[in-house]
Amino acid sequence: MKKTIKRSLFALLLIVLVPVIAGLLFIATLQVTEYRPAEVESIEVVNQADAKVLPDSTIRLMTFNIGYAALSETEDFVMDGGTKSKPDSKDLVTENLSGIKDFVLGTGADIYLFQEVDIASNRSFRINQMDELNTSLPGYAFLYAPNFRVAYVPFPPSVGNMIGKVESGLVTASGFMMNDPVRIQLPGEFAWPVRLANLKRALIVSRLPVEGTEKELVVVNGHLSAYDDGSMRAQEMERLKGIMVEEYGKGNYVIVGGDFNQTFPEADGLFPVTDTMNFVAPVIPADFLPAGFRFAIDLTLPTSRLLNKPYIQNDPTAQYYLIDGFIISDNITLRSVATVNMNFRYSDHNPVIMEVVLGKSEVE
Repeated sequence: MKKTIKRSLFALLLIVLVPVIAGLLFIATLQVTEYRPAEVESIEVVNQADAKVLPDSTIRLMTFNIGYAALSETEDFVMDGGTKSKPDSKDLVTENLSGIKDFVLGTGADIYLFQEVDIASNRSFRINQMDELNTSLPGYAFLYAPNFRVAYVPFPPSVGNMIGKVESGLVTASGFMMNDPVRIQLPGEFAWPVRLANLKRALIVSRLPVEGTEKELVVVNGHLSAYDDGSMRAQEMERLKGIMVEEYGKGNYVIVGGDFNQTFPEADGLFPVTDTMNFVAPVIPADFLPAGFRFAIDLTLPTSRLLNKPYIQNDPTAQYYLIDGFIISDNITLRSVATVNMNFRYSDHNPVIMEVVLGKSEVE
């Protein structure tokens, strides 16, 4: 009888201890492999371009969060109130990526700012999306900066539905020469141990020489934080502001583009909350812009949707946001800016295209 009790207690102990030990070993593995970049790191230029920016020519830019080609119209996402962490098939990712590449090629932009580009992630079936974009844009110089590099993301906590390995980041593509590009690590982070399996938000800062001058067109590609209490975004915006002020003070032309994960002051209240989960996009403070800068956004269309359910056109309960766009310095003339209505076919974001000319103009 005593032996039976001892065996039962030992078995119970194993049942309790094995998961605990396995969990501790897993956390230790994430700790050892955690991506901890320096504050500033150089970026390799892939396929450097030869052309310089001409000060009197129109420059066409596009910012597009491609949602790792996995957040198309049929998809939802668990962090937004949906149920899925990744698409059901590789074919869907391949189809979305093909559509994105066709669209990108047709825009004829001089500079592309992409966010959420996967390089080797389980959630997108390990397709190297930067290589795919590179192939579709021959003659363009490419930059890649990781902002999500985790050996295994154990979320959501259900077998077969975890996000798994992630290698993803920002990509800037330019038909112009880019000198001394850097990845700048943004301040702020989630508390341990959530930090171990989370993003390390960053900026790509690239310098494009301007023909016939000592000035540079400084282009910043960014994807700011989501799902925080707002404090991280505030720190990130202050760091971004410092870069903008510094480069403008040097006499450079400055353009910032990307997914801000915050709505712009002019768009506050433009897309009222309709979802029951009350996902409200924070508003960029009205006093954020330093002297000499302006927002360049299109107020007619949303740039992002909530992924609490698949997209249905004209659904009155769908939640939309305007969180993608540009900031430009006042030594740049804005010719046009427009959101492209793709009806979220390939991504949960719509791209935004802007045309500018370097130099001030009395009439825009």
